[in-house]
Amino acid sequence: MNNEHSNQGSEGRVGAFLSRNWKFTTLFFIILAVIMAGILILDFVLESKEEKSEILTEDIQDAYTEWLQDNPEEREAGELEELIAEALDKYPKYFAAQRALFTRGLMALEYEKWEDAALAFESVAEKWKNSYLAPVSLYNAGAAKEELGSINDAIRFWTRLVENYTEVSPDVPEALFNLGRVAETYGGDTEEALKHYYELAAKFPNSRWTDLSKTRILIIESRF
Repeated sequence: MNNEHSNQGSEGRVGAFLSRNWKFTTLFFIILAVIMAGILILDFVLESKEEKSEILTEDIQDAYTEWLQDNPEEREAGELEELIAEALDKYPKYFAAQRALFTRGLMALEYEKWEDAALAFESVAEKWKNSYLAPVSLYNAGAAKEELGSINDAIRFWTRLVENYTEVSPDVPEALFNLGRVAETYGGDTEEALKHYYELAAKFPNSRWTDLSKTRILIIESRF
């Protein structure tokens, strides 16, 4: 009986509180409803934007493939450039923007516009460090810089690739070989070259680049 009276008393007090503060209570539930509606709308907008980004990513890839298959003399990049510009403008934080910049870099490589290529690939690597496109971009940026004769920049990009993506990137063995090659070819620094060749052989014993590095090791050491 006491429990029954206690429960009834509690319910009465709650009812009395709500009755006295009905404006506050109503406002609270209205605000709560608005917040919940806002969350649902935001989720819907973000989901819709992500879907549109994915579609645009596919469109960019398809347009690039078609462009690449055309004869170099007949290539028209207008449509592809429009898709790239749309991705960078409307979806700067989505994968479409990554693919757009990466594609711009690939196009620049095809045109042998090495500086434009390096800039595009560096942007991808800087803005999306955790993307699978980041290590590929670092490798490509290094290759473009070597074509420009900017050897120190090429070394900088390949070194970043080796230091940050050794566990995930299949381009690391080639990057290590390139570091040895440029040290040997451009700087005449055989000690630096050997350091990279030996690191390559130790970390990637089954890589085809290791076979080449072992050949270079034998040639260099035979001179001593």
